[in-house]
Amino acid sequence: MNHVSRDTETIYELLGIGFGPSNLALAIAIEEHNTHAGTEDHVRARFHEKQATFGWHRGMLIDDATMQVSFPKDLVTMRDPTSDYSFLCYLKEQGRLVDFLNQKTLFPPRIEFHDYFEWAAGRLAHLVGYSAEVVAVTPVTVDGEVRYFDVTSREDDTLHVRRARDICLATGMRHRLPEGAPLSERVLHDRDLVPRVAELAGQPLRRVVVLGAGQSAAETVGYLHRAFPEAEVCAVFAKYGYTPADDSPFANRIFDPEAVDAYYQAPTEVKESLLGYHRGTNYSAVDIELIEALYRTQYQERVQGKERLRMLNVSRLRSVESDADGLRVTVEFPPTGEQQYLERTC
Repeated sequence: MNHVSRDTETIYELLGIGFGPSNLALAIAIEEHNTHAGTEDHVRARFHEKQATFGWHRGMLIDDATMQVSFPKDLVTMRDPTSDYSFLCYLKEQGRLVDFLNQKTLFPPRIEFHDYFEWAAGRLAHLVGYSAEVVAVTPVTVDGEVRYFDVTSREDDTLHVRRARDICLATGMRHRLPEGAPLSERVLHDRDLVPRVAELAGQPLRRVVVLGAGQSAAETVGYLHRAFPEAEVCAVFAKYGYTPADDSPFANRIFDPEAVDAYYQAPTEVKESLLGYHRGTNYSAVDIELIEALYRTQYQERVQGKERLRMLNVSRLRSVESDADGLRVTVEFPPTGEQQYLERTC
């Protein structure tokens, strides 16, 4: 049975749940505010993170993957270009500022940007509790009005209850798996891609299947194709091809600070409309350079008569069965109902 530690005498202005980039940026803003504010204006805040250390999609830190947003849209620059928590300040401290600028690129490697996040998070260790999984949020009513929230977190063998006026929920997206294909030794989500590929290195894999049409799925296809040079890599998705990400200047204005405020205040039907119009800026969309690279690879293999990269487009997964030799994956082509079976799949 868990011991319960209740500290509701201390009232936090804010308790954050999750400590990814979003709440990390918020924590920096609070830290900078407190640095310059008088004692009476300090914001008492704390963040809970169930991971043991800071981590942002660690399993997808592919060696050649780059950010899809430009580096000035880091944790602070859009809010305060003079902040010493910026990506450029990080580069200066690491001794790579000139080298980075000489590349003439706005899009750093994802591995490097993750290191930047870790650098910033390390400076805010006093604001965050790691290995702290929030298990309950309970409204506290005073005179018939919700005044506070009691946030319960599991830390080791103790349940800690802390009270706050506001909470900020930033737990990230939940991973999804197709029905009938639960996680197993042979079925994995791309959140675990890099460590699982390292475990499988050197094993004679005949075939792998990647389901999905977004940036992560396309990156996974390319990564597996390079990591297992003898294996067939099958990409399965419902569309005819990957949809290019819309990173055009006007469309990107949906991420402007003013657009965020307008979206927040808009009626529900307007929010849904805006999401529908601009899904291509972020959801199920792939960088055009990656699309073209995958197409070139597939075409070159056709020329050489050895097709390892297969695009099963306009297709959907029908079933996944396991036996001693691997998985038997059934894929359907909806326009005709024709099915094909991918045997001995990892």
